[in-house]
Amino acid sequence: MARAERPLDPDADPVQAFAAELRRLREQAGRPTYQALARRAHRSSSSLSEAAGGRRLPTLDTTLAYVRALGGDEAAWARRWRQVAAAAPATAVAGAPSMAGAPSAAATGGSGVVVAGGGTGAVAGAAGPPAEALPPPAPVDRSRRRLLLPAAGAGLLLALVVGLASLGWRAADRPSPVPTPPAGAGSPTSTGPAPAVEVRDGADPKDAGCAADPAVATVDSAAVLVDERVVGMVELRYSPACGASWPRFMPAPAGTPTVPRPARVVLTVTDGDAPARSRDFTIDYAGISSYGNLLTSTRSCVWAEVRITGDGWTSPPGRTGCYRGATQVRPIP
Repeated sequence: MARAERPLDPDADPVQAFAAELRRLREQAGRPTYQALARRAHRSSSSLSEAAGGRRLPTLDTTLAYVRALGGDEAAWARRWRQVAAAAPATAVAGAPSMAGAPSAAATGGSGVVVAGGGTGAVAGAAGPPAEALPPPAPVDRSRRRLLLPAAGAGLLLALVVGLASLGWRAADRPSPVPTPPAGAGSPTSTGPAPAVEVRDGADPKDAGCAADPAVATVDSAAVLVDERVVGMVELRYSPACGASWPRFMPAPAGTPTVPRPARVVLTVTDGDAPARSRDFTIDYAGISSYGNLLTSTRSCVWAEVRITGDGWTSPPGRTGCYRGATQVRPIP
């Protein structure tokens, strides 16, 4: 039997009130287990359970993953999180250090609220960057630079400049390595400019920042059938900034034929030229949208597939065409 969650007092402080609202959202969704939520949210069950524990305010990234897995309004919850983060003590925010090691006003932006989780997704105050924003570049060690410049003579600086220039010339003389195309495939060519964000195959689109790309688009879609009835659509999403694609399942509107439960959604993205390069992600079917993992798609076309499985049955696969970037290369039968 699952351990009961600790009681909350919403009137005690903003953090407990926020946790109580998260629990209420879970109740309205049928009280799925935290293990089921973890599969939908791409997060650990312990982090989601702690988010609704009421001891500390979860990071914004974890909050939105929790809400997304339950079909909640992410924009509304982001506003609510920022209000609570502004009102809660710094020590009540997840990831904030103790007072003994508290950062300076410059580190907190003068707001008094520490960026949760080290600043990877959460923000302090009411006007922070989105959860998927990339971390800022490392600060320049100005003290070291102040010591170096006075001590360096003109001859040393000249030698340094010449040395760096020669290194650059030697690097330019070396030909860039050319990736070997898979067996049976023609020489791949990139489409458009180089991606602005480097990602790895199998990464979470939201964690990698690709889902927040303003130019992200659904480049193709196809129906998903169960018992010859349309229960949703499989979509192939593409981010130009990341040069990567991922699958998404969009269920049919409420009131249409439902899927027998329990069931699972299997989301796959596959390289059309090298099928061994493929990524799967499986979650419990809950009648809400869900997404899979990334596959880079500027040098080879990729396609998305969704299957729904239950006890002793599997739906026919719904498949998109094969797209290199946003350009269709060929249909997938």
